[in-house]
Amino acid sequence: MTPTLVRHHRHTESSALADGATRARDWAEIQERMLAPLYEAVYTRLEVGPATRMLSLGCGSGLALLMAVGRGAAVTGVDTDPDRLALARTRLLPAPEDRTAPAAAPLLTESVAEAADGGPHHLITAFTPIGCEAGDGEELVRALETAVPS
Repeated sequence: MTPTLVRHHRHTESSALADGATRARDWAEIQERMLAPLYEAVYTRLEVGPATRMLSLGCGSGLALLMAVGRGAAVTGVDTDPDRLALARTRLLPAPEDRTAPAAAPLLTESVAEAADGGPHHLITAFTPIGCEAGDGEELVRALETAVPS
């Protein structure tokens, strides 16, 4: 576990600062297991399956997308954190030698506009809570306005 997960850091030379990729991986390993039942309940209730084309705003490290793919959904994920997005790519995108149908691969991007270019989605999720940071509700509204065709 990296020192960034500890609230009060000991300021010594041996306490190295963790990079963003390490923090993203640690968050995924520690926190995600608590969110899996939520994702499963939502997907069951909304009948996510092979006929679903889903867009996840704030997809983070990709667990919710991975669970939707497991149900057969075609997924697109958007996140502004490049380290979490890199982890999502590692989880969701096949290795180059395993790619047989590139069109079926999930799209993972930092741009809501790029995600919306692929056509309309049946389901848009935003599992990230709002109200934690100033302006995060407005960011979600802007993302939805971009993602939903007029």
